[in-house]
Amino acid sequence: MKPITKYAISNDINIAYQVVGQGSVDLIFIPGWVSNIDMMWLDYKLAEFLKRLTQFSRLILFDKRGTGLSDRVNPLCSLDERMDDILSVMDAAKSKKAIFFGHSEGGTIASLFAARYPKRIISLITFSIFAKRKHTVDYPWAPKTAERELFYKTIQKEWGNGKKMGLEIIMPSMANSPEYYDWFASYLRSAASPRAALALAKMNTETDISDILKIIKTPTLILHRTDDIDVNIEEAKYIAARIPNSKFVELQGNDHCFWVGDSNSVIEEMEEFITGIRPVKKVNQLVITRSKYTKIDIEKTMLDNFQYNLRIEDFAKLCGRSLSIFKRDFNSHFNTTPFKWVKTKRLEYAKKLLMESDLNVNQICLESGFINNSHFIKSFKEKFKLSPHKFKSINKNI
Repeated sequence: MKPITKYAISNDINIAYQVVGQGSVDLIFIPGWVSNIDMMWLDYKLAEFLKRLTQFSRLILFDKRGTGLSDRVNPLCSLDERMDDILSVMDAAKSKKAIFFGHSEGGTIASLFAARYPKRIISLITFSIFAKRKHTVDYPWAPKTAERELFYKTIQKEWGNGKKMGLEIIMPSMANSPEYYDWFASYLRSAASPRAALALAKMNTETDISDILKIIKTPTLILHRTDDIDVNIEEAKYIAARIPNSKFVELQGNDHCFWVGDSNSVIEEMEEFITGIRPVKKVNQLVITRSKYTKIDIEKTMLDNFQYNLRIEDFAKLCGRSLSIFKRDFNSHFNTTPFKWVKTKRLEYAKKLLMESDLNVNQICLESGFINNSHFIKSFKEKFKLSPHKFKSINKNI
């Protein structure tokens, strides 16, 4: 079952975060451009990577303001506000000091945090990092103005279309998978609106940490794949040469995203850097292929994922079935329709959270898989004869 999503308050802004695992050291993951911490667990490749991190850490995930499950406020924010958001998540998760793992733009943010708050960070790990996103004479690997403008136009016209948003550039190893295009498109749409994605892309263009690299004293591991198409490996070498206490590791491959391609080599480097012990390779590691999808346990899959805000078509894909076969198998197994079953499970889960958690009604609405608060309140009242607010009030006083 997916981790409980909680909210940290950063200057009146709700920042969604999750804590997974019980390792002796805290590991904070700062995602790239846009993210959705719920949707991360729906992709078996990314979910498997995150689960492996929890074997040697207490993993803390969060969505930056304006993205994912965090408040969809004006996405234009200052770097100071980004730092405040991270500190708020650390305080809410009761993390006094942590290792930071930043991917792409998240690595840039993590590096800035290391420079500003050295007492709150144990060490720094980056993957596919860049120092800036503007082409200059001394930094010739960054995109030129015309390239960024073309990127902005693509966001405006094609947002949420996996085939148009560059899967073949950031994850070339998955470019021939229609299923992965579908997941990637859903992930983008759930991570940010077109307007937010555009604003954040422009913000990334203006980011420049080249001047602060030399003041980072935190032990740093810089990971980068040799043929990364999106961010040139020379950018990682540039950064490694300027952070005094850093280790640069070049990995084989061309994927910009760490969880695809040879993700095992990434885990090995991270675990050795954090624990001092390199993990033993598992020869018979489980690999999920399309041919195995039809063996997926429909009951377990639905129980693990009903809280996600997914369409019935998406649940069918998770269960490895076409929509028609999914409906047939579902009715045979549960003796009802997927829609009715999912709605009932979400309402029962909401009832449980109202009784046992400190989340407010709006947060419980989202955590249960609803996206419209009015619809949630109406549905809850129809089933339990009380509004969520009244139900929570009565049970709080018992």
